[in-house]
Amino acid sequence: MVFKFSTLDLTEDPPDFDLQSPPASRSSTICLPLNPAGCNFIKAIAPRQVAATASQPLADSASKFGCWRPSESVQFPVEGRLKRFTFRELKVATNNFSETKKVGEGGYSCVYEGLLGDGSRVSIKRLARQTSQACTLHAEVKLGNMICHRNLVRVKGFCSSSKHRENLLVYAFMVNGSLDSLLSGQSAEKLPLDWPTRKKIAIGAARGLSHLHDLRIIHRDIKPNNILLDEDFEAHVADCGMALFLDEYKEKAVSEREPNGEDAYFTNCAVGTLYYMDPGRFTGMNSVKSDVYGFGVTLLELISDRRAWETTCLDENKLELPQLAHTLSENEQLERLVDTDMPGGYNKGEVERTARLALLCTQL
Repeated sequence: MVFKFSTLDLTEDPPDFDLQSPPASRSSTICLPLNPAGCNFIKAIAPRQVAATASQPLADSASKFGCWRPSESVQFPVEGRLKRFTFRELKVATNNFSETKKVGEGGYSCVYEGLLGDGSRVSIKRLARQTSQACTLHAEVKLGNMICHRNLVRVKGFCSSSKHRENLLVYAFMVNGSLDSLLSGQSAEKLPLDWPTRKKIAIGAARGLSHLHDLRIIHRDIKPNNILLDEDFEAHVADCGMALFLDEYKEKAVSEREPNGEDAYFTNCAVGTLYYMDPGRFTGMNSVKSDVYGFGVTLLELISDRRAWETTCLDENKLELPQLAHTLSENEQLERLVDTDMPGGYNKGEVERTARLALLCTQL
């Protein structure tokens, strides 16, 4: 599937959405799709400027914005614009990693709320003491030094202490937690969410993901747990520790078309979260389409208030969420997918367009 853009007005909302759409900034970095020759571009434009033609190559435009160039080698650990914290600073900030400060836990890390010496509130991820977690720290620090985007969680700094055998990452604090906590009812903000809020979250996550892809980065673990929300419910894509930097894998590229084209994929270990992984990734094939699949499943969860792993009986068949959505679409019953408990109702046309977008994202 190839997307083409003609004219863009960053001061106006997308034509397919109503006036409640989250406004775009008056000057922004626009993400353009892969061109027929397989090159990727980004371009800074002013309002009402036509973006029908390609701009400078990634390396040139990245230089213009002070971003990372694909040709640059990044030594680890490197501070760059990030602050390197001492282990003692972060220990004090979390009251010695108190259980009362813990706000999240996964298989390879724990996240704590912290208060730095300057009074700023932060999230501190304490990585498990495994050799492989050094790669996670490396990826996050590298990305944090590369870019700053309003829909990507800001990495403020890190700590790598060989003395204490500790690797930690420091992020901007997200008041409303993760989208996963909202959908599961574990957040202070109780479901049901209204449609404008769901739409705002979806658009913000899409912008952040698009920016990563524009810089030739595959996230590899897009899911509600990795979409964090600030006080205004603006979405921030987080947890890029498994990110694949495509320019590091040029020699390993295998492609149906051009080496760097839309259908290019890179062979690497299979990582991600079950239910949000496209089938190709189980064989180690990674591409931007892998992230698109995870985003599509997340969209379906936002629309339906169902979780990806939940099954629904339909015609005596137990179907997981993506299967259910495609079956309902084939039976022209897509409206049955929509959460009926949305307060204030919803725009039927917008929800249908969003659902059909999710179906496109989750095609096998």
